[in-house]
Amino acid sequence: MKNISGYIFKATLLLLAVSPLIGQDTLRTHGPRVGIDLARFIYFFAEPAERGAEVSLDFEVAPNIYPVLEAGFSTLSETVDDAAYSSSGPYGRVGIDYNLLPMRDRSVHHAATIGARYAASWFSQEADNIVIPSDYWGDYVIDSYQSSLFGHWIELVAGIRAEVLPNLFFGWSVRYRILLNPDMDPRVTPLLVPGYGRGTAERGLGFTYAVAYKIPLLKK
Repeated sequence: MKNISGYIFKATLLLLAVSPLIGQDTLRTHGPRVGIDLARFIYFFAEPAERGAEVSLDFEVAPNIYPVLEAGFSTLSETVDDAAYSSSGPYGRVGIDYNLLPMRDRSVHHAATIGARYAASWFSQEADNIVIPSDYWGDYVIDSYQSSLFGHWIELVAGIRAEVLPNLFFGWSVRYRILLNPDMDPRVTPLLVPGYGRGTAERGLGFTYAVAYKIPLLKK
C-alpha cells in the first residue's frame, strides 16, 4: 500500500508538471486587442505640461494584417509673463499594420510591424495678451483670441509587440507625421494639435509605448 501511494504521488507530480502541455495546440488565438499608451504620461513632466490619454484597438483580420483604431485627448496650457495660451481637444486615427515576422508557430503572437494612419483632431485654442505679427500693419497685441480648429495628418509607423504573458502585450512604435493643413489658423499657429504635436512643425516624430490585452474570443 505504501508503494502504491508513492507511485500515485509521483504520478500526480508528473501530471502537474506536464499539464500545461496537455491539449496544447498550434491554433491561433483571435480577438480584439485593447491597449493604452503609457508614453502619454511622460508628457505630464514636459514644459509646458501636456495632459491626456490614448487608447487603441486592433484585430487580426487575416494573417499578419491588423486594422487599427486609436483615439485620445490632449490639453496644454502655458503662461509666459502676461501672455497665456491653451489648447485642448480629442483626436482619432485609423489605419493598418502589417507584421513582418514569419509565422513559424501559430500560437505565438509576437510582431514587428509597419503601417500607416490617417489622423484628425477637432480642437480649440485660446490666447490672451499675445503678439500677432503683421508685415503690413506691424505687430500688435490682442487681449483675447479664441478659435475652433480642425487639423489632419498622416503617419508612417514602425513598431514591435511582444506577448509577455498569454494575451498580454507590451510594445513600442515610432511614427513619422506629416501635417496636411499647417495653415489651419493663419493668425495664431497652434502650439498643440492634439495627437500630432506642435502645430509649428509640418513634419514630426512621435513615439508610443503601450500595454495591451487581447480578448480571446476564438481559436482557429
